[in-house]
Amino acid sequence: MLKPTTIASHLKHRGRVIEVSTEVLRYANGREYALDFVRHPGAAAVVAIDQAGRVCMVRQYRHGTGDFLWEVPAGKLDRGEAPHICAVRELAEETGVTARHWQPMGVYFAAPGIYDEVIHLYLARDLDLGKAAPDADEGRGSGVDLVTTPEESAGGLRGRTAGSDDKKIESSRRR
Repeated sequence: MLKPTTIASHLKHRGRVIEVSTEVLRYANGREYALDFVRHPGAAAVVAIDQAGRVCMVRQYRHGTGDFLWEVPAGKLDRGEAPHICAVRELAEETGVTARHWQPMGVYFAAPGIYDEVIHLYLARDLDLGKAAPDADEGRGSGVDLVTTPEESAGGLRGRTAGSDDKKIESSRRR
């Protein structure tokens, strides 16, 4: 199977984090198709598990859902930043947690049909609790919790994703 060729790219918006363009693709059969496409610098997400098997989660407001969601700590890669460095930084900033053992778990694409964001996933163990220093958008109404799994995922955390972003886990608990 042959990949389509990009024959045109029209930048529609350049934002603080993303760029949106309309891409025109030509397929092997000669047909052309236009699609809106979002470019993102990438991110790192951390599944931090303590000695008791609890997963560190943060509660953040997400405008796309109009509600707060429980998520694993994650954030955007800074320009030139290695994914592992981003993971360490985001875990500490959002939660105050540091880890002595890190393991890469692979990458995933949250919505590859329209979005090029690559999310680098890490497992963090041997945790130490410290003081969080969240960004402004992370501090309003957010919270940090160590959530027991799998028992709680069967009750309080429904274990389903919200939208197309696999790092999001919706909670039936409200604060």
